[in-house]
Amino acid sequence: MSQAMIVDVNINNVQEMVMQNSKRFPVVISFWSPLNEQSKLANTILEKIAAEKAGEFILAKINIAQEKDIAEKFNVQNAPFYKVVKNNDIITEGAGLLSEAEYRSIVNANIQEEESEILRKQATQAFAQGQFDDAIKLLGEASQSNPNNFKVHLDLVQMYLHTGHLEKAADLLKKLPEEAQNSPQGKEVDGIIYFSEMVAQSPDIEAVQAVLAENPDDPQALISLACYLILNRQPENALMALLKSFASDRDYQDSLARKSILKAFEMLSGPAPELVTIYRRKFQSLLY
Repeated sequence: MSQAMIVDVNINNVQEMVMQNSKRFPVVISFWSPLNEQSKLANTILEKIAAEKAGEFILAKINIAQEKDIAEKFNVQNAPFYKVVKNNDIITEGAGLLSEAEYRSIVNANIQEEESEILRKQATQAFAQGQFDDAIKLLGEASQSNPNNFKVHLDLVQMYLHTGHLEKAADLLKKLPEEAQNSPQGKEVDGIIYFSEMVAQSPDIEAVQAVLAENPDDPQALISLACYLILNRQPENALMALLKSFASDRDYQDSLARKSILKAFEMLSGPAPELVTIYRRKFQSLLY
């Protein structure tokens, strides 16, 4: 897996880090100051994007409070300010703090999509159209193009899940590097596998609902209901059911509700971070 290319630029390395490197990669320059909170936030957002798109562009950070000569050369007086440099030319620039979506749009507009990513998208389209064999073939080509792109293998795990090959999905995920397993996509896939395995061991949804009609606080039925809900894209209702199960009997099955709550938090931390924040607070209030 490629490393994020993030550099602190000073008068001694500006020529190499910005101008020379811009012939090989797009360089996003972030002009910032330690006294400006917005510029520090801009760095945080851009560093996150640089980590996700490691090897695709360079993030060059310039502290205008220290590197006044560089700031003057680039005609920058205030932070935050950004410039995108390609082949020694300034392609675009702007002042002020932007949203994460806006920074992503700027980065995406100036990087050349890698071949394995193009093939991944084609595989996803083929799979959506029911062309499973074509999708697998395209993912194989993507893996050959870039063996270090773990997203290719995570896509294959998800395809196995969608086609009912739960054991194959679980085995493949375990073989991936920790970086893949700990990525937002990896945690989401791991959560899907966890709750799918729970559903496989549970009664059908009608039987679960019948138990809850008799006893709304039945801890096992609540956990089973949560598993069905989270796999059917109803994460908030699933978390509510898990919290109710935990409140009903926190020690049931070696704290199964607690384990499932934490797994749900990991699974949803990428696609639904706000929801996780809300329900972490609710869970903590039950703990103490």
